[in-house]
Amino acid sequence: MTSNALRRVLSASVVAIAIAIAGCRDSNVEKTDVKQSDVATQSPKEGVSSQAASPHGTTSAPVSSAAGITWTVPASWKAGGERQMRVASYVIGESGKEADCAVFYFGPGQGGAVDANVERWISQFGQPGGADSRKAAKIDHHTIAGLKVTTIDLSGIYLASMGGGMSPKSEPQPGFRLLGAIVEAPEGPVFFKITGPEQTMIQALDDFQQFVESVKKL
Repeated sequence: MTSNALRRVLSASVVAIAIAIAGCRDSNVEKTDVKQSDVATQSPKEGVSSQAASPHGTTSAPVSSAAGITWTVPASWKAGGERQMRVASYVIGESGKEADCAVFYFGPGQGGAVDANVERWISQFGQPGGADSRKAAKIDHHTIAGLKVTTIDLSGIYLASMGGGMSPKSEPQPGFRLLGAIVEAPEGPVFFKITGPEQTMIQALDDFQQFVESVKKL
């Protein structure tokens, strides 16, 4: 083979190698772009609570769900820590004067009858002078978004602990109030119970009403 022919063969080989290298680089870039695109278009996983987008580009109050219903939490309420047997917990009011909002769901067909739970909540309160808490309780029945809802408003001496049950160390707490709602959801009753100092509860009345009225089916 002549020197000129050898040069032509070597030049062709160099060009072929350069094309192959460029092709590999392009292939790697495409693979990287595809992975980034997949991540960008993935929707967040569903959970107990999520953030709903507002039309102004920010996020509105968190929306929670259980038993086939959702509810919107007032913006001033703070998420509480995880508590045994609770779907969710919220803290209402100023430090040292907080009210506790507990949301319970025990599963399909669980949790007991509505009336029995209302009676249990009433039994957690006493009245000055030994008056009957049943007479002091304001109980109403509503239909919200096609769901049966029973609400209770009761003030007096709170006999149960803030954890939701009687305890040997718990002490009666006068000047307390209970705002409660039991929603007969598609997958079983959901219990919303707020307890706290009377003054804090007065300030939370409007928020509680909006909270209950926000309930709807999924």
